[in-house]
Amino acid sequence: MRQIPIRQVSRWVGYPIFFLACFVFFAYKTFPYDRLADRLIQEAQARGYELEIIDLTNSGLTGLTFENLRVTLPSEGEDTPPVDVVFEELTVSTSLFSLISDTKSYNFDAELAGGEAEGELVLGENNIEIDAELDDIDLEALPILRKFTKVPLAGMLNGEIALAMPSEVAESTGDVEITIEGLYLGDGKSKLDIPGWGGLTLDKADAGNLELVATIEEGSANIERATSHGKDLELDVLGRVRLLRPLKRSELNLMFRVKIQDAYKNRSAKVATMLELASSGIKAAQTADGAIQYIVAGSLASRLRPRAAGTQPFKAPK
Repeated sequence: MRQIPIRQVSRWVGYPIFFLACFVFFAYKTFPYDRLADRLIQEAQARGYELEIIDLTNSGLTGLTFENLRVTLPSEGEDTPPVDVVFEELTVSTSLFSLISDTKSYNFDAELAGGEAEGELVLGENNIEIDAELDDIDLEALPILRKFTKVPLAGMLNGEIALAMPSEVAESTGDVEITIEGLYLGDGKSKLDIPGWGGLTLDKADAGNLELVATIEEGSANIERATSHGKDLELDVLGRVRLLRPLKRSELNLMFRVKIQDAYKNRSAKVATMLELASSGIKAAQTADGAIQYIVAGSLASRLRPRAAGTQPFKAPK
């Protein structure tokens, strides 16, 4: 039997591999990333968002790296201006298998607000999974938080988040562990709408270090521990959040406890005066040790319904 020379086989195999390698190399070097950036901006505008991309390059075979990426979220009303989220650098990558699969899997690594967020996001036709780690994120550099907290926050955020939300939301599972070192509330300018108090301007208050632990089972996030005790404020939260789609429809059933220390009252004339004027309105919310306690229930998409709970023991509402 006639044998095929090894040198001839090498030519047959080597030339295609060489030309494939050249094709991949020059495709990387000549890919029109500027046009891709323009297309991404147009797609974002069609969905009501704005993007500003300073630089866009490849990351590996199937990834992209954005530098100085600004995402502007639309305002929700006349009184709420648009909010910017700025990424110093954002790298998003996937796999070749994910590109041809119905379920898309993305790895991300973001530098923002002086810190870093990295993890994996899986998007199926009716399911979503996220596994993220947050390191040293400066809350003051995240104005988007004001959309949810309604009050300025300062502190260093760290934590881990794992969430698996299948098509049946009631089967969702996950864990959340969050810490905020050096938590401060208020800036002496912004007003916070507190039930029974009206609009209250909070001077900067030391709330200590926040620790939040929640377990997600059967579609409900059960807050096992959420506490932060500082020199000026003591904050405690217990309860659960029933997850719904979209997430802004999720329903809260929480008990909040806030204790304002005498040192803060003496230092902040605004708070002391407001407490004195509102004393009759919040009497039902005051506990025996001088804290203020409310049960807050309702959907995130609508106005929440606070209920004074000063006489009740501090535990998760049913």
